[in-house]
Amino acid sequence: MKQFRLTAPKIKLVENDVEKACLDLLRLKGYYPVRLQSGLLKTPDGRWVRVGEPGLPDYVIVRDDFFLEVKRPGGKLSEAQIAKIFEIEKVRRIPVATVDSVEHLAAWLDALKKERAGTPSP
Repeated sequence: MKQFRLTAPKIKLVENDVEKACLDLLRLKGYYPVRLQSGLLKTPDGRWVRVGEPGLPDYVIVRDDFFLEVKRPGGKLSEAQIAKIFEIEKVRRIPVATVDSVEHLAAWLDALKKERAGTPSP
């Protein structure tokens, strides 16, 4: 009799999976995420119209006033996103969480809470 091994299927997370998990965590903790639309939109007559600003993060989180940019695991920011995040954080002094997992977001939220409470984060 030939032996066989069961192997778990490889699950590839996409940005939507990470986004859903992050939004679930935020809502569970009482945050209010608001989607910021940005990109190109095709009109019914076939024209392309830009909506929002290039590089704008995916969400603004109302309860503690920060932005959220979600990437797929290992995903990279575009040049426009890097520039916009720099503007938001350094010029406007509003934190931006750039995360590629719900665990990363949870750690970022803990660090933000400690920072705002006056406790230095590790």
